[in-house]
Amino acid sequence: MRIAQITDTHMRARGELWKGRVDPAATLARLVAALNRIGPDLVVHTGDVADSADREDGAPQYAVAADILSGLKAPLRLLPGNHDTRAGLGAAFGRPGDGFLGFSEEARGLRLVGLDTLEPGRTGGRLCADRLKLLEAVPQGGPVLIFMHHPPCPMGLPFMDGFPFEGGAALARAIAGREVLRIACGHVHADVERHWAGTLVSAAPAASAQLPVDLPAFAESPRGLPAGFTVEPLRIRLHDWDGATLTVKTVMVEAVEGPFPFPP
Repeated sequence: MRIAQITDTHMRARGELWKGRVDPAATLARLVAALNRIGPDLVVHTGDVADSADREDGAPQYAVAADILSGLKAPLRLLPGNHDTRAGLGAAFGRPGDGFLGFSEEARGLRLVGLDTLEPGRTGGRLCADRLKLLEAVPQGGPVLIFMHHPPCPMGLPFMDGFPFEGGAALARAIAGREVLRIACGHVHADVERHWAGTLVSAAPAASAQLPVDLPAFAESPRGLPAGFTVEPLRIRLHDWDGATLTVKTVMVEAVEGPFPFPP
């Protein structure tokens, strides 16, 4: 079972650049082509599908994202990020209603749980008692892989850590005693991991741009504001489950030099 994770596409209108540098529609099209080559069994988008879903251009951004993602050969699951709206995301991807946009399903002995951490008006995420019911309903005793947009804890990134997560302690209690293999997130635009509450919180690289993680770059400005963002080759996070063990890889999906043969 191979589960691919993409995150933070920050969709704009076709041909419109994000931050004047990145073409989200073209980037997502390349991601879809790469995913179809790799052939995962499931694709999970961990949020910030659109860039400004709460404004007038939100619906067109979702329409572009939905059109491009319709080319995926694998089934798709989506979670909302802080740039999304539940109404816009649900309408564009056939999940109407006013409820939370989480999911819970079994995949070859592995329970996949997607938690909706969107809190309108907040950059930081939130988990309330109602949203945690999805996880609490999972029977004890089997391995669990959790997906959510926001990391539930600080990730050692002063700027992004300045937007606190609400409900981390409740999540820690909910996973206590469970075999939670990892919590797979997005949001921070960085490939970074942290051991927390007996599991591993792992943020995947964004599909749009990355924030520098080197400490000097953060320390040079107030509030740990990063010096800027970087545009890097596209990467996809792969979670491979063989029925007993989870192996995680971050793979480059654009041209790189090599592979070069080792000398004899």
